[in-house]
Amino acid sequence: MTKQGMRQIGAESFDLAAAVGGVRGVIESVLPVLVFLGVYLPSNRLPLAAGLALLCATVMLLARLVARTPVTQALGGFGGVAICAAWAWWTGSAEGYFAPGLWINAAYGGAALISVLAGVPLIGIIDGLARGRERATWRAGPKMGRYRWLTLMWASLFALRLAVQWPLYSAGAVGALGAARLIMGVPMFAAATFLSWLLLREDVAPEGSAAR
Repeated sequence: MTKQGMRQIGAESFDLAAAVGGVRGVIESVLPVLVFLGVYLPSNRLPLAAGLALLCATVMLLARLVARTPVTQALGGFGGVAICAAWAWWTGSAEGYFAPGLWINAAYGGAALISVLAGVPLIGIIDGLARGRERATWRAGPKMGRYRWLTLMWASLFALRLAVQWPLYSAGAVGALGAARLIMGVPMFAAATFLSWLLLREDVAPEGSAAR
């Protein structure tokens, strides 16, 4: 989950562009994958494909630095591509480029599930932070049930990604794996973020009046 997406879950109004990091953020997310697939699939040249994907991420990071725009998302993207490229080089397998993404989904899904079992659902933490509420406040509120179900929904999303992508990874189906990564990436994240916001949004009542 991106920082922008987490903010949108507790926002007064939903901004899809902000949730996914804007058009530029989407490009920074998908372009290195497209470059990797576009080079590797026709040429079967792994070092070239991984190197150009890393170069692409580097150029996008430098473009933000030159334009003096926030670099947090681009920096995170660069780090992710660097890890993916390094793993692909080290393992000598193109599917290795997508392995770190599988690890991340497993970690996020596990953290979400554990948070529900521990009684502090992850979505409740995110919503509480976004709205400036202390844990004791949101845990005692009427939305606790929704926090649990939404957190389980996010855990299911991460599990679904693994269920679809792990067999493709194991089979070395690089093209299908890359396509699944793209389809189950930004679109599914945006849909889950919107649903979370939709179920948690609150009407802002005028001061001194009862909340609707």
